[in-house]
Amino acid sequence: MPAWINAGRNLRYREHPRRKHGRRPDRYWSLHYTADSRGHTEGVGWWSRGVTQAYCRELLAELGRNRRTGAGPRTLKELREAGRAEAEAESRKAPLTLEQFWTETLLPSLARARENVGRSAGRMRAWLRPLLDRPLDSIEASDLETEVVKPMLEAGRKPATVELVLRLFSMIWRQAGNLELVTGDCPVRRVKRPRADNRRVRFLSPAEAARLLAALGQRSPEARDLALLSLFTGLRAGECSALAWADVDFANGLIFVKDTKNKHNRHAFMTSEVRAMLARRRTARPGDARVFQGRRGGCLSWAADQPFRETVGALGLNEGLDDPRQRVVFHTLRHTFASWLVMKGQPLYTVGRLLGHRDLRMTRRYAHLAPEVQRAAVSRLEGFLVVE
Repeated sequence: MPAWINAGRNLRYREHPRRKHGRRPDRYWSLHYTADSRGHTEGVGWWSRGVTQAYCRELLAELGRNRRTGAGPRTLKELREAGRAEAEAESRKAPLTLEQFWTETLLPSLARARENVGRSAGRMRAWLRPLLDRPLDSIEASDLETEVVKPMLEAGRKPATVELVLRLFSMIWRQAGNLELVTGDCPVRRVKRPRADNRRVRFLSPAEAARLLAALGQRSPEARDLALLSLFTGLRAGECSALAWADVDFANGLIFVKDTKNKHNRHAFMTSEVRAMLARRRTARPGDARVFQGRRGGCLSWAADQPFRETVGALGLNEGLDDPRQRVVFHTLRHTFASWLVMKGQPLYTVGRLLGHRDLRMTRRYAHLAPEVQRAAVSRLEGFLVVE
């Protein structure tokens, strides 16, 4: 069990050994104080669930005032019990509607946790409006299909956008369930989801890649180096910008890729282009801990974003393309890396391992790029059967 870390008076946290919140370990916050001449240790919750240090300090201040004045809950347990009692009393008065729970309970809670709820509120107004006056526990999967999913698809919204709205309703149901205001499984689990293949299919030709790297070098050398690293190793943008020198092995030509999207560490292999770039950066900034380090010591993530998009626009690589699967983005470099390998005859299994895919199904999208390899494999059967 990780040790508790003091974060100031009466406030501590411990870090999850594996789970991340952003790029930092997730934190579980706990209050430690004295009430009625007795020490209290009460867990508040995880950072990834909206519990911030500022929110914990507000709780400590509120409970401290209540103990000094003798009015209101004096411990976190009493505060939670009071909240449940109040919610139960309200629920007995009249059925709790979706709008009531959102505006009276959930929004204030998210605001205290310093959550940005602008987009969620917009989705509520735009797509969950037909259900706002319904009792929350009466909403069924059929209601969501006919009054949310169907209108969104008819309005031309993509399946990914539909999924975001359904996830918003799931979050609302989960929070209401935590307060025992609804029971049973969330109806979203029974909704028939629209399916679409949103995987990117565009990859760069060698000529396009050369033009892009040259133009990036003129606009932003940092962006050029990040793009080159992704193009020749298949690393994601976040994996490139977070790369530390401690994970670069020049002697064996290896790059250790850790804390990946799918939680599985892997190794990438240096090409001569990557090795030369890394050696140059190491010589230029020998004191940095990261390969791409910002002025304040953090990741240089901006170099993979704005300069890249501006350069792609200047080169016209996305001109006339409305399908997002065909547009060039930074992730296109990783897709290009895989596509080139398959076109050179590398097995899909090998390509999947280099990309860090946990399932070969994710790599099968590249199979169509190697028809000659498949044809050559079948040709090996010619003359295999001897007929007497």
